[in-house]
Amino acid sequence: MLKRTPFEKKVIGLLIIVVLSVACIAMLVNVNLRNIITDITEEAKQDESLILMKEMVYDIADAENGVKSYSLTKNPIYLNQFELKTASVETKIQRLRDLSEGDETRLANVDSLEKLTKNKFLILEDLLILQDQYRVDKVLDQVLKNINEVTATNNEDVNSSNSEQAKDNSNTDQEIEESEGEKGFFQRLFNRRKNKEDENSGKQENETELEGNTNNTTEDILTTKDKDEINFNKEVNRIRDSELENEKEIKAEELRLIQQDKAIMDQIMGIISQMEKEHSANLEKQLELSKEESEVTKYLVAGFSLLVIIMLIFAAYTLYKYVKRNNAYKKALKQAKNETEQRNREVMDSIQYAQRIQSAILPDMKKVTDCLPESFILYKPKDIVAGDFYWMVELPDKNKTLFAVADCTGHGVPGAMVSVVCSNALNRSVREFGLYEPARILEKTRDLVIETLDEGGLNVNDGMDIALCAIDHSNGKLQYAGANNSLYILKKEKMMEVKPDKQPVGKHIWSKPFTNHELEFEKGDQIYLFTDGLPDQFGGPKGKKFKYEPFKELLIQSSVNSTEVQKQQINSAFENWRGSFEQIDDVCVVGVRL
Repeated sequence: MLKRTPFEKKVIGLLIIVVLSVACIAMLVNVNLRNIITDITEEAKQDESLILMKEMVYDIADAENGVKSYSLTKNPIYLNQFELKTASVETKIQRLRDLSEGDETRLANVDSLEKLTKNKFLILEDLLILQDQYRVDKVLDQVLKNINEVTATNNEDVNSSNSEQAKDNSNTDQEIEESEGEKGFFQRLFNRRKNKEDENSGKQENETELEGNTNNTTEDILTTKDKDEINFNKEVNRIRDSELENEKEIKAEELRLIQQDKAIMDQIMGIISQMEKEHSANLEKQLELSKEESEVTKYLVAGFSLLVIIMLIFAAYTLYKYVKRNNAYKKALKQAKNETEQRNREVMDSIQYAQRIQSAILPDMKKVTDCLPESFILYKPKDIVAGDFYWMVELPDKNKTLFAVADCTGHGVPGAMVSVVCSNALNRSVREFGLYEPARILEKTRDLVIETLDEGGLNVNDGMDIALCAIDHSNGKLQYAGANNSLYILKKEKMMEVKPDKQPVGKHIWSKPFTNHELEFEKGDQIYLFTDGLPDQFGGPKGKKFKYEPFKELLIQSSVNSTEVQKQQINSAFENWRGSFEQIDDVCVVGVRL
């Protein structure tokens, strides 16, 4: 993971501060907007309360008009209107109570309004009852009128008088029938006002009794017309005086109720006026608070905005410096990249040339095929050049062929350099010093390698592991000497391993002479020389080493085929085993069918 530079940390810190500042401004604006919305909601509730109170006043006025209209027209429609307005005012009182919840002052005002409106409607109901009582007095007027008509016409026939009386009674009955539609309203009114039920029922009994007495009086007048005129006039005057007295009492009661109604209405209007004043005061106070909050919010937003602008300017300046410096870095990086690519090309050219040199020291495949017709060489360097190499020298005068597989210290360029030294030492041991026995060749090669690597005085301990064979074509014998690398001999599908000496060709703590193994072979026997690159390769389903026992089984299974097919099978087995794993070392396997 790449580490952030101090400059990048500064830029990130500035961006975080800017984001936090913007978030603070947004939260501040959000809180202010919430407060404004809350204030607007409260004001809307107050406005609704005032509207309800004004509508309630209109409903009360409509109820009063209904009472007045009924007193003039005696139309039951106005009684229904009175009931509707009463219910409407009760509903508005309940709504005012809901809107005033939580405000003790407003709830107290609503309670006062509720009591006053109830008293108001009680007065209106009393007025309606008085109007109903006044109708009883009008019946008495009708009776007196009938008496006067009877007195004026007492010389007329009794039957005619009875007919007219029946006609007048019919008119009175018609008026009574017209009032039957009003009985439902007054019945409900009397039910609500039980405390006046006895008084009203008493008045109704008096009216009935009066009507009966009147009828009886009329009959008495009609039947006793011969009585004394003076007694009759006294009775008439008594009834008229009683009527006038009742009318005065009704008017006085009506006047008293009207005065109470006016006083109650003044109180209602006073409460409404007081609530309007409170609303206006609250509104002015809320406006002042809103102005103060707006001023504070404005200054805070301005301050935060200024701070954000300053930070953005600083961030822009810092980014400018960063871009400028980054461009310089890019320019320098591009130049370094070009130089690196140039050096890489030079190194690759050198390695390619080293590969050509290494290929030059390796035996030519045509020569190998001529000397060992049934043979194969599987050579797979890990890099372009390798520390593994194969070596072969033909000695026609001795009828011998020397060949070997070597694994020098390291791989790549270092291993390739050591392989050149070791290959040159092998050539000198045979051609310059005339050695043909594998063990003596390895001993002389060890001396030459140590001598070559110690010339600089650097005490280099590099060397090589090797398996060296000499085939004597004249007598069918095989000689072998090994430094840490074994020899496999396959005789009739049975694999034999010839162990090497446990020392390298190079500096070692306990250097000793190499063992020279001499073996007889038959035609068809196969020998295998190899380095440790293939058995030590990681791969397979568990990522483990190939190991030597499976390598032996692979050689045995492929031995029935030609040497070329064996090479292909061994290479396929290696690649399948390696899979996606990296090749860890150079691979070199040489197989010869004798």
